[in-house]
This record gives sequence, structure tokens and C-alpha cells, in this order.
Amino acid sequence: MAKVVAAAAELLVEVGPEQLSIPAIAIAADVPRAAIYPFFPDKYALLSHLARAEMDSLLHTLQQSSSADSDSWRQRVDKLVTVAVDYYNSHPVASILLLRGTLGDGDHDAHKAKNRAISQLLRSHLEPLEALEPLPQAPDAAILAVEIAFACMQHGYQIDQRVSPPIAREATRAACAYLSLWEREHEQS
Repeated sequence: MAKVVAAAAELLVEVGPEQLSIPAIAIAADVPRAAIYPFFPDKYALLSHLARAEMDSLLHTLQQSSSADSDSWRQRVDKLVTVAVDYYNSHPVASILLLRGTLGDGDHDAHKAKNRAISQLLRSHLEPLEALEPLPQAPDAAILAVEIAFACMQHGYQIDQRVSPPIAREATRAACAYLSLWEREHEQS
């Protein structure tokens, strides 16, 4: 199945998700179509598998990035956005699958899980600073901040097929503007 997944990723970059097909993947992977269907009944199941793998890889990359050397919560948000942008720009499969939008119900659930995991990472990067009030859980302010930054990245990708530095700055600015609602120095007593 590794050959099938690798061939699907290559073809996805070449032809896009609309033109991708199980028969084309079978030819590229040099495996019979019938060998693919038990694992991936259609191309959307395969694309969902690829998307989950890219989400896991993105999350791992974000977890490995250290923003502990940043004293400011804004710098920590910027570091996470920068790492995500660098990941997307250097992984075309991730950009196609994660920045173009969901391709099915299973994909939608995976995006929600990714946002939840990244929001937990965001909380873990911000809480030690105690510069912000505890972020509300309902609605989850950390997830909303992640979704705001992600929406900016999606917008940039839709326009340029990559996330440009100005869009990355806007993603950071937008997420920080939202999170600043809980900044301690603006607390009113």
C-alpha cells in the first residue's frame, strides 16, 4: 500500500484531486486496481488517508518547533504560524489537501481533529507566560484562533497556490487580534 499512497501523492500534485482516479493510481503504482479497493473503496478514502497523514506530520512539526525562547505570547503565535506556513509551502500534498478545503465527511472530521490538536498545542505554548487570561473553553477560543489563522492561510493559497509572507503576517495578526481579547493588561477591574 505504500506504493499506492506514494503514487497517489505524486498524481495529486500533477493532476489535482478532481482528475485523480483509482485506475490512474493503480497504473502509476503498478498494482492491480482490485488490490486497492479493499483499503480505499474510492479516491476520497485515499485522499482522506493522505490528508490525515499530512495533518499528523504538520502537528508533529509544530510540536517539534520550540517557541519557549519567545517571551511574548504574540511571538509564540507568530512562531507557530510561521512553522505551519513553512510546512504548507514545502509540502504540496498538504497544501492541496489541507488548504483547498475538505473533500468529504471523513475529511471534515479530520480537519476538526487537527484544529483541536493544534489548539491544545497553542494553549500549551501560551499558558506558561500567564500573559493571557485562561482562554474560554466554550466556545473554545484557542480553536477559533487556529481557525482564524488557518482561514488566512487558505485565502492566500487560493490566490497564489502558496502562503506568501504577507498572508502569513496577516494570519498571525488576525489570530493575535482575536486572542488579545484575553490579554491580562487590558483587564478591567
